[in-house]
This record gives sequence, structure tokens and C-alpha cells, in this order.
Amino acid sequence: MSKLLEMFQQDFMLNVIAGTTIVAALCSYLGVFIVLRRAVFVGAALAQVSSLGVAVALWFGGAMGMMSGHGLPWWAQPLALALTLGASVALAVQYRERALPRETMVGVVYAAAAGLAILVVATTAGAESQVMNLLFGNVLTISGSGVAGLSALAVIVGAVHGLFFKEFLFASFDPDMATALGIRARWWNVLLFLTIGLTISFAIRAAGALVVFNFLVLPAATSLLLGRRMRATLALAVAFGVLASIAGIAISYVWDLPTGPTIVAFSTGVLLLTAGVQWICRR
Repeated sequence: MSKLLEMFQQDFMLNVIAGTTIVAALCSYLGVFIVLRRAVFVGAALAQVSSLGVAVALWFGGAMGMMSGHGLPWWAQPLALALTLGASVALAVQYRERALPRETMVGVVYAAAAGLAILVVATTAGAESQVMNLLFGNVLTISGSGVAGLSALAVIVGAVHGLFFKEFLFASFDPDMATALGIRARWWNVLLFLTIGLTISFAIRAAGALVVFNFLVLPAATSLLLGRRMRATLALAVAFGVLASIAGIAISYVWDLPTGPTIVAFSTGVLLLTAGVQWICRR
């Protein structure tokens, strides 16, 4: 108990909790759309594209001698954002599946971005620590300015989804009804993917690809085992994501464990426990 009290008395840990909670809430909410659309690996592909943007920025920064210590060059976030939003539009656009199924495009984006990122990093001196943070997350480095940026992101994404929730819902799960109601499903689908790409681009800098992908999938999967209506499922997903965030940080602090993997392990435990209880009740 004393360790927990100590955690809440430290300013940097309060930033960590606040920033990770925002990432958890946003990604868990958007994860419901991703899981229900059976587009789980879209999140993984966009995370890899964002990582590629940061890796390219690291390479250029090193090549031009503009790296400052272990920090990222200033253009890393804009480059990662541009690449992620471009990939989001490409994956959102509907096209006729002829020779190759749609899932193949997602796989190509994932494999290409991951492979290129590794190659770029392999030729960049001193980039190993940055790559480890991108892959496994280093939420302990979230600063007050980082929390402010994530808060602004939450306001923007929350406002867009609050205003156009019905359109996103119809475009995602009932495009025929959307067309009948005069809703252009294709454009709303693109806007939805843009909000997902925007969130991933900023969240991955704060929490890493592993943690972000966890929040995009596991809380949504857990909530879908319990929720029967869309709004209830979304609320449960956010609740499970926030719970995993706070509990994972607390456990990692008390037991001196890596924070990102601890959050993922807690999310996995909640999913398995929920599925187990549901199976017992059915039996």
C-alpha cells in the first residue's frame, strides 16, 4: 500500500497515469469498430506505418547530424502522421476484390512497413533505444506536454465521433441502410479510418506499438463478450481499457516490472477471466 501511495505522490507518475489512460480510452473505443469490422490487423498495419515514419526521421536526423541526444527530430511526428493518414485512406477506400482479397492489402502494408522500419533502423546509429520504445512502449516518459497533446487529441476525436456517431455506425455495419438514408458510406468510412490513424500516430509515440495494439483489440474483445448493445459495448471497452491501464501501471510500479508488457498481461488476464466465467455460466 505504501508503494501505491508513493506512486500517486510523484508528479511524473501522475503524467504517466493520465497519458496512458487517455490512450487506453481512445484506442479501446475505436477498437470496437475495428474488431466488429473484422479489421484487427488494420490497427497493427497502421502502427507499423507510424513506426516507419519515426524510423525514417531517425535515419535522416542521424544522416544530417541533427539528432539531439536520444531525442527524436522535430519532424518525426509530422512524418509519422502523414504516412499513417495516407495508409488510413488507402485501407479505407473500397475497391473491387479481383485477384487478391482485401485482407492481402492489409498484410502487404504491415509486412512492408515492418520490414522497411527494421532496415532503416539497422542503418541508423544509436536508434536501438528509440525502436524498443516504439515496439514495447515506454509510458514512463510521458510528460506534462505529452498529456496536454493527448488531451487535445481526445477532444478532437471525441468531438468528431460525438457529432457523426450515427454516420460511422451505419457506414461500418449497415452500408445498405446508410445508402438508403442518403449517407455516403464510403466517405464516412474514410473519415473513420482517419480518426483511427490520427489516434494511432500520436498514441504510439506515448505508449509504443505493443501497448496501442493491445488497447485496440483486447478491451474491445472483452466488452463484446458482455455487451449486447453498441453503446454499452463501447462504454465497457473504455472501462476495461482504463482499468488495464491503471492496474498495469500500479502492478508494474509495485513489483518493478516493465510497464507496457504488464498492461498487456493484465488485459489478457481480464479477457481470459471474462471468457472463462461466461463459459462456466453457460455450462
